[in-house]
Amino acid sequence: MPRSDPDFTSGCPAWCAGHHDDQEPTPPHWHRSEGVIVSVVERRRATLGGDLAPLFAEDLVVALEQDAQAEYVYIGPLEDGRRFLAVTIDSAQRLHSAIAAALKAYSK
Repeated sequence: MPRSDPDFTSGCPAWCAGHHDDQEPTPPHWHRSEGVIVSVVERRRATLGGDLAPLFAEDLVVALEQDAQAEYVYIGPLEDGRRFLAVTIDSAQRLHSAIAAALKAYSK
C-alpha cells in the first residue's frame, strides 16, 4: 500500500535488517529485511519458440523492502544488483496465487 509520508521519518519496521550505514544521510531512506536465498534454474530468453533458450542456475534473494512509496517483495540475483524484480505486497499476493494455481495444474 502506498505510503503517505514523503520524508519517511518513521522508525524501522520490525523486519528491517538495519542496513542504514549504506545509505545517504538525506532521504529517500529505505528498509530491507534479511534475505532468503533460493537456488533456481531460469530461462533468460524473453521470447518463446525458436531456438532453445539457455538455462542458468542462480541464487536469488527474496526479501522485504520499504521506501517512502510502498512496501515490496524484492527478488533478485545474489551476485547482480542491477537485475531484480520488486513488486508491491498486493502484487506479490496476486503472483503467489497465480503461481500456486499453475503448480496445482502442473501436478495433475
